[in-house]
Amino acid sequence: MERLTLVGFGLLASSVASAIKQANLPVKIRAVSSPSTLERARQMNLADEFFGYDQTEQWARDTDVILLCSPILHILKTLEDLSRLPADFQQGSSAGQSKKILVSDIGSTKVEICKAGSKLPAPFVFVGSHPMAGSEKRTLEYNDPSIFENAYWFVCPPDGVPEEDYKPLLQLINFVGAHSVVFPPEHHDRTMAWVSHMPQMLSSTLAANIPERLLNYNYQHYAGRAFRDMTRIAASGWNMWHDIAVTNRSETVRALREVREGLDETIAAMDSLVVVNDGKPAAADCSDKLEKVFKAGNDGRASLFAPGRNAAANFAEITVPLKDQPGALLNVLKPLAEANVNVRDIELMKVRENIAGTLLLAFKTPEEARRAIQILGVLDYDVKER
Repeated sequence: MERLTLVGFGLLASSVASAIKQANLPVKIRAVSSPSTLERARQMNLADEFFGYDQTEQWARDTDVILLCSPILHILKTLEDLSRLPADFQQGSSAGQSKKILVSDIGSTKVEICKAGSKLPAPFVFVGSHPMAGSEKRTLEYNDPSIFENAYWFVCPPDGVPEEDYKPLLQLINFVGAHSVVFPPEHHDRTMAWVSHMPQMLSSTLAANIPERLLNYNYQHYAGRAFRDMTRIAASGWNMWHDIAVTNRSETVRALREVREGLDETIAAMDSLVVVNDGKPAAADCSDKLEKVFKAGNDGRASLFAPGRNAAANFAEITVPLKDQPGALLNVLKPLAEANVNVRDIELMKVRENIAGTLLLAFKTPEEARRAIQILGVLDYDVKER
């Protein structure tokens, strides 16, 4: 791959560009975006060539890979624009007319995008894709060359397209540290409806329905970590989720209905519980129904972390109880940095507001984790492997 064209130069596109620039790869980065974003990309030296969205014929010419990184409905429009290019638009290029141009995308839904992509004429070859990476930050200023590391990256090739045709995409995925998963687009949307799109709708619904009997007295401020965690993604922006909702509506609705059925079962199990009056049970104990719900929930949660199935599980993890003192976090991370031990992920667990908690640290290899345990053990931290 000599030239990579990134259409929509936001967080993920700029993170790909940043990783390539950081590694000094001999790849020309072509940025396609709005004028203000292109100017920032130029100032930050994240790209080599710059084009506006409407210059389709110019930015599609003489490129090896086009990665569409804009919102879903804009991806669909861009695919339509590419399909309308004149048949001879490659004439006169140094590449020649016979050269194939791989087109892919990073959209969060795949069925509609892959349908549109399959209509692209030669020299384009379309293979849909979707990296399971991101942040609440959306712009190139927050680019992170390691944002894809250890993440799943779904690849949805059409039937009959040989792997050789999308090998540059697989190489790019491997280069940024992600794990490629070849998936039919229908399976992708069905899966994402359950593990991503439905949870967003539930979180938004939960936060949108805090009852007036709490709001009137500001009692919502007493929410513990469980409620805060469950409503964290309710802060997500509507524009992106509009596109996801309209392009994966049926599967997301099906997932919501399935959860509603589960909620009805939980409500029925709660209704069957013993009512205690004056210390005496009013009926036979029927708590086994609710116990079954909890045990099934335990099993479902555990299944998310089955060995060898979850990409994040490839990290070696340790836990460090924080000391209740100023600079507690820095006191853990600083000696690791000074020893050149690279922390790949970090999470603060089991914490209440203003109370010290337990720090979860992840490392690329077990050897790095053992070094961290040794360093922090000398500093009198009660470190444990997870």
